[in-house]
Amino acid sequence: MTEKNIDIIPIQKKYMHDVIELVQSISEFKPNKDEYNSIWMSYNNQTNVHSIVALIDGKVVGYGTLIIETKIRGGKLGHIEDIVSHNDFRKKGIGKAILESLFEIALDYGCYKVALACMEHNMPFYEKCSYEFYGFSMQRFI
Repeated sequence: MTEKNIDIIPIQKKYMHDVIELVQSISEFKPNKDEYNSIWMSYNNQTNVHSIVALIDGKVVGYGTLIIETKIRGGKLGHIEDIVSHNDFRKKGIGKAILESLFEIALDYGCYKVALACMEHNMPFYEKCSYEFYGFSMQRFI
């Protein structure tokens, strides 16, 4: 069943706390609430970062980000990050709606490719959304 009343909008400061709580399901890092204002100012001033929230009846049920990188040869690559939907709203088309919205932003900005890294257990979802396995992703944690 797909939700028909999903609103996808650019993130606003008023959704920051809900988004941080939502992202906790995919990452352990959590900032101190006292830092939210300075984090928001720094985050919101980035012109190459496009974050969106999915809302149902005004409630944050999903989130995702597109970071646009200008390559040395002049092309633009979109990096998709932090795709997450609320546990109570999984398998209702929210993740797909977020990905499609971010892809449209990438097209609007002239990206030649959109890439993402994911855990192996999430690959079937991304494959259903037209993403293909290509190479490997590695990380070095600090």
